[in-house]
Amino acid sequence: MTRPIENVKRWVVRVLGVLLLLDAGLFALVWRYESEQPETGQKAIERLQAEDRKMAEDVHRAQRIRQQLPDVRKDCVEFLGNTLLVASTGYSTIEADLGKITAAAGLPAGAVSFKQKPTDKEGILEVQVNAVVEGDYSSLVKFINGLERSKNLYLIDAMSLNAGHERGARLDLIMRTYFRS
Repeated sequence: MTRPIENVKRWVVRVLGVLLLLDAGLFALVWRYESEQPETGQKAIERLQAEDRKMAEDVHRAQRIRQQLPDVRKDCVEFLGNTLLVASTGYSTIEADLGKITAAAGLPAGAVSFKQKPTDKEGILEVQVNAVVEGDYSSLVKFINGLERSKNLYLIDAMSLNAGHERGARLDLIMRTYFRS
């Protein structure tokens, strides 16, 4: 009699195992199906509301920028007029300014050369300025400080410090400035 009961137990365990496997498979199938389904109505509404808020903020920011454009244009014209030299006198002005800065730093006059480059901005000329000065380290630092404090615009692209001939160190500078035509 124990034999049929054991067979029934084995059969029940096997059936339960098969049912558990089927249940796990159905769970995976339902989970996959749920993740592929489009979002529910409430979630879609919330997402669209968030997108609407974001777009409204962008529109508001664009309107503020549009309102500020006349002031920005005025500031640009003022900057160009007050900062950039006129091309017809700019070269001599830069050369004289570099001479003053060099003399104030206690350095002898150095070599200065110019190279004009085209720009994509109408009415603006880019000019590369190459300058070489020699002297002791503290005088070269004063020279760089003078460039930074100058009312003229100098953008230093590269500088190298090497041993000089007689006066300690040699500073080679590659700078940019801009002229208005």
